[in-house]
Amino acid sequence: MRELVKSSKHVNYNRVSTSNYSKFETFWVHLNSVLEIIVKQYARSKKQRVSCNLCDWSGSNFVNFYTGYGHVYRNAVCPRCYSHPRHRSYAISIKDTLTRFTCSEIKVLHFSPEAQITEALCADARVNYLSVDIDHRKAMRKEDIRKLSFKDNSFDFIVCMHVFEHIDEDKQAMREIHRVLKPSGVALLDVPIDSTRADTYEDSSVITPEARTQEFLQWDHLRLYGRNYPDVLAAEGFRVEIKDVIKSLGRDFVEAHGLEASSNYFGFK
Repeated sequence: MRELVKSSKHVNYNRVSTSNYSKFETFWVHLNSVLEIIVKQYARSKKQRVSCNLCDWSGSNFVNFYTGYGHVYRNAVCPRCYSHPRHRSYAISIKDTLTRFTCSEIKVLHFSPEAQITEALCADARVNYLSVDIDHRKAMRKEDIRKLSFKDNSFDFIVCMHVFEHIDEDKQAMREIHRVLKPSGVALLDVPIDSTRADTYEDSSVITPEARTQEFLQWDHLRLYGRNYPDVLAAEGFRVEIKDVIKSLGRDFVEAHGLEASSNYFGFK
């Protein structure tokens, strides 16, 4: 039961924190979420439809994730390890990328670390891992991505996923990553992209959490990148390669493991 409650709190955190729910309403939200998880777990004995490639949980569907202000990602979260589609997908993309290194040690820099991604990176015994974040409580070391303390050409593999949309000086951050990346290295630089937009959308007048959720997909996003994102990276010095590692696995595999079949954006010097 404790794990069920923890899972419920994870998927409903934003929903509860952005609403003026009473204690009873909050309890009701969590109770319904716990019942949903139980049903999806029980259904696996009759008809298994999805499974998590990180922890091997299986059930009828993944659990919905509420981002607040009425937005919800359906069939998204594994109730056992709390992985999201991007976590399950990146575990595969990262493993594929690491196999391309022939060196005996891979110096990895990971921004804004998430436990599932850290585990995927450290699964390779060659990895010399360092995580950083502006909040020292969330990583191994405190660093400002806009002004890194590292020397030029320091890292073989830099993982910076879903970070640029959160910071005001995104292009300065890109330049800093380019600076500390080794000439032979690679950086994974994914962001949320609206494929219906040709250009990145920014509007400094959009400041409330509700408006940002509506315009930029999440309350703490400052922009929404468009199809020009590779050009934005190229303007800061990167040679960009777009790879469709997940799409290449086929639709059935993607659906069975609840993956995010979006492209990965790799930057090279």
